[in-house]
Amino acid sequence: MMSVRYGVYRHLSHNARLLQRATLTPSFEEKLRVEVTAAKRVQSIKTRRRDGGEVQLRGGRTLRDDKGFKVRRIESSKHSKSRKQPDPPYDVETKGSLRFIKPYYFTYKTFCKERWRGRELLEVFTREFRDRRESYYRQCIENGSVFVNGKPAKVDTVLRDSDLISHRIHRHEPPVTAEPVTIVSQDENIMVIDKPRGIPVHPTGRYRFNTVTKMLEQQLGYTVHPCNRLDRLTSGLMFLAKTPLGADIMGDQLKTREVSKEYIARVVGEFPMSEVTVERSVRSYDPRVALNVVCDASDPNGKHAKTVFNRVSFDGSTSIVRCRPLTGRQHQIRVHLQFLGHPIANDPIYSDAIAWGSTLGKGGLTDYSEVARRLHEVGKSRSASTWFYPEIAGEVLLQETCRECSTELNSTPDIRELTLWLHAYRYRSTSADPARQWDYQTAWPAWAGPQPQR
Repeated sequence: MMSVRYGVYRHLSHNARLLQRATLTPSFEEKLRVEVTAAKRVQSIKTRRRDGGEVQLRGGRTLRDDKGFKVRRIESSKHSKSRKQPDPPYDVETKGSLRFIKPYYFTYKTFCKERWRGRELLEVFTREFRDRRESYYRQCIENGSVFVNGKPAKVDTVLRDSDLISHRIHRHEPPVTAEPVTIVSQDENIMVIDKPRGIPVHPTGRYRFNTVTKMLEQQLGYTVHPCNRLDRLTSGLMFLAKTPLGADIMGDQLKTREVSKEYIARVVGEFPMSEVTVERSVRSYDPRVALNVVCDASDPNGKHAKTVFNRVSFDGSTSIVRCRPLTGRQHQIRVHLQFLGHPIANDPIYSDAIAWGSTLGKGGLTDYSEVARRLHEVGKSRSASTWFYPEIAGEVLLQETCRECSTELNSTPDIRELTLWLHAYRYRSTSADPARQWDYQTAWPAWAGPQPQR
């Protein structure tokens, strides 16, 4: 178990006591009261039909699980009492430092997203789910494995608002690190964990059971919901809500910026001795390769971002840096460090010299199209490359296919591909109210060298 210094978080015995001590604004307290009431109230199950399929709704509109959390609507048979899409059986296997899920059949279901409206089905599959080629999706659609509103789809089916898309696939999840999820502390509403490197937080893309929430669900027997987010490769502190009340309490403190966050990073080169503050907007450039970039404050797609950096040490080639994000944008720390010319030394996106060139994107670029194109090659024609590890025998297509589903198979990733030298080290409440104060800290990451004495 990882050594953890516990903070001054007050464990609370029940929801009423939590509400009493939280000193919330009337509007927020009323919101919590409504949520708790909704979670406890026995509601009737209503079923409405749509285009030949069925969607179960609870209380007429809102679907909730046993803890009171809202659940996505799903198509179900008229005899099914399930309130959410059930998981298929699966087998876990550990080999060395990696955790594998044996391939399994899964019916992927989703409602049409806003950005998909008016687009043809094959084009959406090809552009949005880039882990497989267009020929694979075309074959699945033509073979009748894809349905829209319960009816077999065609490659040129145009997606519309509220369309329900289902696709039965033989799923091949990528392996993740076999490191356990460490529970730092918990009460009846909130769980605090130390997330291992290389594991997604929740089901997304190619990952379902190799995720933090699914691992904990298997271990605990119930679902927890993330209050803050960490990238797949990032390790460190995470807050998970066990109840809607816990989600609202933590969400309120995060939204009102009553939380101080401290990350540790290992970056390229000698970082300045003096404190450095970066205040540059960040926007998503290509979500298919998770590429985010700095942009002008006038950019309508940009979001204000501010990070404070302090150097801890320098070993002759890399620096250990404390990072304090004052806003919470995707990849904010990674993008701001790259902007300074000191990207995280093993960052597969922002320190890839093949994609960025010798400057590694220092100061930002005027055109990122070539960067995105080269990042698209990773996992297909080339493996990941970083400043510290320019040549990794990582995950690439094997030029082999699955005998059962003809899926192109990937090689096993190098453990270094699943590691990012960025760690959520400390989170603490900055509330003036002693009843709302808490402080959590993990062990100092091993890759950061000896922990400095304050």
